[in-house]
Amino acid sequence: MDIKVRFLSHSGYLIETSDHFILFDYIKGKLPEFTKPTLIVSTHSHDDHFNKDIINIEGPTKILLSSDIKEKGLPFKENVFYIDPDTNRNIGDFKITTFRSTDKGISIFVNVDNVGIFHAGDLNLWIWDEDSASERKDMADEFDSIIKKVQRTNVEIAMFPLDPRLGKYATSGIEYFSNAVKPRHLFPMHMWGDFSISKEFNDKLDTLNVEFYEVDHDNQDFLVEV
Repeated sequence: MDIKVRFLSHSGYLIETSDHFILFDYIKGKLPEFTKPTLIVSTHSHDDHFNKDIINIEGPTKILLSSDIKEKGLPFKENVFYIDPDTNRNIGDFKITTFRSTDKGISIFVNVDNVGIFHAGDLNLWIWDEDSASERKDMADEFDSIIKKVQRTNVEIAMFPLDPRLGKYATSGIEYFSNAVKPRHLFPMHMWGDFSISKEFNDKLDTLNVEFYEVDHDNQDFLVEV
C-alpha cells in the first residue's frame, strides 16, 4: 500500500492512507480538502506545534489535543478531545497510544489501515553544550525510559526531531530512536528551516537500517510503500 506523506512546516506532517488522513502539529502549510475521516493531532501547546485554527478545519474531522492545550481556553466542540500521556484510546478507526515527552505534552503512535505511525512531538534527547553531567544523565535516563515503551509498538512511519540548535548532539536522539525502535521509514522535523541538517544526516546513514527521507523545503511530498 502506498502512503502519501507531506512535510508541511517545522513539525507539521500530513499522512494520507487508503481511507484516512492524519494531520500532525499543523502550524501552516498546504492542506487538501478533507473528504475522508481525518484525525488532527496537536502534541502540545508550544506555538511551533499548535495553531488554534485547526479546530475550524472543515470535513469529517476528529481533533485530538494534548491535555496541556486546555490552558489555551478553546471553545467547546463535540469533535475535540483531550488526551494525557501514557493513554490508549480509539477514536473512530484510529487506534491511539500516547507516551510522555522529554519536554511538554505527548508523543503519539497511531494505527490506522494497518499502518503504524509515530510522531514524536517534542520527545528528543535534549542535551545542550551548557548542561552539567548530572543534567545530561537525567535527560538520557528519561529519554531511554520513554523509548523503551515506544519499542513495544510496530512503527512503520516515524517523524522525529532533528534540531540543529543542539550542535554536536543534534543527531543523538534520532539515532538512538532509530536503533531502538527500528521504524521502516523515518522523516525529520523540528529543523527550524535549516534543511541542510537533513542532508547531512542522510549522508551519515550507513549504520542505520532505516529508509530516511531527506526534507529540503516546506510542503514537500513523498510516497511511501508499506
